[in-house]
This record gives sequence, structure tokens and C-alpha cells, in this order.
Amino acid sequence: MDTNLRQPQPLFAHPVRYEIPAFQRRYVWKQEEQWEPLWGDIKRLAEATVDGERPMAHFMGAIVLQRMEFPTGTMQRRLVVDGQQRLTTLQLLMDAIQEVLESRGHSNPAKRLSALVLNAEEFRDGEPDRAFKVWPTVVDRIAFQHAMSNDLSATEHTRSRIVQAHEYFKGQAIQWLDKFPEENGDRDSAANALEAAVSVKLEIVIIDLGDSENPHVIFETLNARGTPLLQSDMVKNKVLHETGIGLENDEGDATPQMKRIWPFDQDDWWAQDIGRGLQRRPRIDVYLNHWLTLRNLAETKPYNEFRVFDDYAGERAASGDSIQDVAGDLGALGSIYRDVEELRRKDIAVFLRRRNAMNVGVVTPLLLWLLSADLAPLNLASCLGALESFLVRRVVCGYSARGYGALFVGLISKLAETSPEFASQTVVSYLGEQTAQGALWPSDKELRDRFITAPLYQYLTRGRLAMVLEGVEQELRTNKAESTEAPAGLQIEHVMPQAWYENWPLAEDIDDRQDAIENRNRLIHTIGNLTLVNGHLNPALSNAPWGNKRKALGEHSVLYLNKSLVNEGPEVWDEAAIEGRSDWLHERSIRIWPHAEDFRMR
Repeated sequence: MDTNLRQPQPLFAHPVRYEIPAFQRRYVWKQEEQWEPLWGDIKRLAEATVDGERPMAHFMGAIVLQRMEFPTGTMQRRLVVDGQQRLTTLQLLMDAIQEVLESRGHSNPAKRLSALVLNAEEFRDGEPDRAFKVWPTVVDRIAFQHAMSNDLSATEHTRSRIVQAHEYFKGQAIQWLDKFPEENGDRDSAANALEAAVSVKLEIVIIDLGDSENPHVIFETLNARGTPLLQSDMVKNKVLHETGIGLENDEGDATPQMKRIWPFDQDDWWAQDIGRGLQRRPRIDVYLNHWLTLRNLAETKPYNEFRVFDDYAGERAASGDSIQDVAGDLGALGSIYRDVEELRRKDIAVFLRRRNAMNVGVVTPLLLWLLSADLAPLNLASCLGALESFLVRRVVCGYSARGYGALFVGLISKLAETSPEFASQTVVSYLGEQTAQGALWPSDKELRDRFITAPLYQYLTRGRLAMVLEGVEQELRTNKAESTEAPAGLQIEHVMPQAWYENWPLAEDIDDRQDAIENRNRLIHTIGNLTLVNGHLNPALSNAPWGNKRKALGEHSVLYLNKSLVNEGPEVWDEAAIEGRSDWLHERSIRIWPHAEDFRMR
């Protein structure tokens, strides 16, 4: 292992190709976190040079390379083991400045930079991509080509961070250069200073590995100074390195073999961050956690996925499975996971929407097991129906989801021990037998008490409360209706409004008015006083009296929930009417979401 401090000029001056292998992550650096600080340093170096100072060089960090064999007389080749983010950024920065300098007529510094981003024609062997001194990982290659080529448009790749970085640096270079007047050679001096800042005023530690040193081990253990490595990056590294695919000399798109081994780089979907706040992670890492939980039958701690995967792959190898077998299973269940997350499975779309409303992603490993077990359609429907009943009742009753991870891992274990044809019976019996509050299936009585007394409008999120009301609406629709599903985008409306004082007076003969006011303020938020309307009707109803609301609902609403209010509702909408409708909604809800004791297999 050789270590040297280098400037960009000697790093890129000779014909060379720094190849970023397939096991490396795509380009992910961002403007606020990396581009802006780097440009600030470049600008400082250039301005100091213009002012006649000799500024201290800016240290960019380390890059780890491994030597690759190349025939005498051809250009050198290096495998980029670590530091590909800064190496790619440096090339994008230099090329963007070169393009600006060339367009403004500063030919000499532009030519000097061009020699640092492009290999000479005689070393390309007729292949256009050999022009580039850095060759990105497969998923970034097309965007990189369009960003780095003056004669190619990048408009179709504006979502790529590579194109965004190039455009950012180009815009900053234009703004900075235009501050200097053209007369007296001020702009020429600035152009030369800007070129010098990126070519000889930056410093990088280059760690050169010998042929016998293992890049996989070094990649895995290095602490990258830029964006931290994802857990999935290290898993990908292991998979592609052990199969040898990551070391292949791919000159175009990913080969069919690579797509089969690692299908997660074909678009941006897997790289998108999901979750909330500090729990936001790339979707591929979230999926990896779910898959490991399923395969190990044990919860996987976030940010510990690579270690768990490494152990699991070792166990499978001891049982005779290759890393290709493990990766194949990861990819196969990944297709199921994407179908689930994008609601592609029409047969279970209602369950998936309700799962999302309840925000119970922890159920995903169990869902992956059920959808990959080749269950008969009715068997699967019963499994999901029981699971939904269990979850909805617990949400309405205000129970915590804290213990769900271990609960569902236990259910997967039970299912794995049972013949698939008895899956629905296993789900119902397992969940129905739980006695701890953290896993209890609430009874009909408990659900009724919640409907009658709890101000659910204040306790539940709007999405969860709408889910319950939409479930009742859907249950009221028969096959004779034009549609068996409730319309999307409905809003929750209070029948007796929250501001009830003007048009909804209390009875005159009440003894304790303060107690009556407190009781009404609680009851108006119970489910019996709530219905669904569309966004246009909601403002029109507002705080209107019951007679006006009833008429408007009868004239404009086509919901079955509101038909019952209009056709069967009382002449006076008061506390007794609210409690009566809560009972009515409860009776229908326990048919939609029955308890384990009343659950009927479909």
C-alpha cells in the first residue's frame, strides 16, 4: 500500500481511467452539504490568487485506488475502492469551469483543464466513453456522459445528482467570473486563478493498493469522510465482489446477470428517502431491514443490517447456498415489496391503503411472508382480513404498536411451522390467543365503549378516522351500487359543529348547564357525530343548523353514510342522536372488523 499527497494536476494529467466498480454506491453528494462548502473553498483560493496572495492548499480528503493490469502503451487503469464521491465531484467541477472558460474565450486555461478531464484521442481506441478519466458506476454513466460532454444535452437527466452538480458549479463559475471587468486583463487573471484553484491548489491523499490487497475488506472498514455509506451499499459490495460481477469491465448498461444479482439500481425508486424525521432512510435500507427480519425470524436493529446480512449469508453458505442464491431471494422479495409499496396488487389494495393509514410498516415482514407463500386467494384474503381487524381495533382503542415487531416475528415463526393451507387459521388463533395488552385483540364491548365515549376526532389522526368511516361506507354499498368503494379524497365533517353555540342551543330545562356543555363538547368529537363529505360541500355545511345540513346532504351527497343520516336520522340532532348513531356505526364496524371469536374464514 503506497500513500501519497497529490494535486489534481498530476492525478489527471496522464492518460488514465479511474473505474468505479458496480459494488460502489451511485453519486449522492448534495448542494448544501458538499457542493456549496467545496465551491466556497475554490472561490477563496481563486480570490486569494487574484489578490497576489499564496493561499494554503485545500485538503479534499482521501481516495483509495487499486492498481489494475494494463498493456504497455495503453492508458493506466485504477479501481476506485473508496472516495468515488469526491473523485466524481472533482471531475464535474473541473469540467464545469472548463466549459465556462471556453465559452468566455479564455482558451489557454480552458485547454489546460480540458487535458485534465479528457483523455487524448489516440488512447480511446475508437470507444467514446474512454475519453473520460473517471468512469462512474453503471447507474450513473449515461448522466455523466451527458453532463461532461459539451455536445450532448442533459435536459433529460435533470433529476440526476451528477447533472445537478455540474449545473451548480457552472452557474457559480459564471457568477464569480462576471464580477471581474474585461478591461485591463482582470477577467483573464481571474480565469487563470480559477483554473489554478482546481488544478494545483487542492490536495488529496491517494492510497494505492497492491494487486494482492483485498478492496472489499478496505471498502467495508474505511470511514468515508463524505456521505456515510449506506447499509445496502456494503451489502451490495459484498454480493457483487463475491460473485466477481463488480470487477467486470462493463462498458455500457448493466448486464442481465448484474440486474438479476442486484436489481435495485435500475431507477431512483429504491434510493428515495422514506420515513419521518430522524427515522428517514433510503427505501432500499428499509426493505433490507424487513427482509432480514423475515429471514432471520428476529428483529433487525436499524443501521445494523450489513452485519446481520453478513452473518446470514455465512449461515446459508454453511447450508450449501451460494451468495447468488441469497441475493436472488433478496431481489425476488424486493419485487413483492415494491408491488406492496406502490399499491400494485389490486386484490389487496384496500388492505394496503388501510395499512398505510395506520402507519404500521412493522407488519411488512409478515406481509412479505404471506405474499411469497403462494397462498390460495381466499386463504390470503382471510389472513389479511384477520390482520386488519386486529390492527384497526387496536388503533381505535388507542393501544400502542410498540411490541408489534416481536409479535409478528412470532406469527411468522408459527406460519413457517404450519402447512400453508392452514395459514388463515394460524393467523386468527395466534392473534386471538394473545393476552398481554401490547398484543390484545380488543373485544366488541371495548370497541363499543370507545365509539360511544371517546372523542376519536381528537384522539385519531384524520387519516385513521377517515379509514374507519370509509370502511363503514364501503360495507354499506352492495353489488347493486355503481361502485363498491368509497370515493377518494373525502373530508370529515361534524354533524353538530364544533362551534355549536349559536345554532344548536342546549335545552332550557337543564339543571347543570356547565356539565351539559362539557358533555356536549366531548360528544361532538365522538364517531357518532362524524360523517364524510367532499371538499366542496364541507365549507357549505359549516355551522349551519341541522335542518339546513340535512337538506344539503340529501341534495348533494351520494354517500350511503349520509343517506342514513338524511332518511333515518331524527328530527332533532342532539346528544341522544349522537350516541344512537355511535351504536349504529359500531354494529357495522364489528361486521367489517370482527373479533377472533367471530372471524369467519373466507
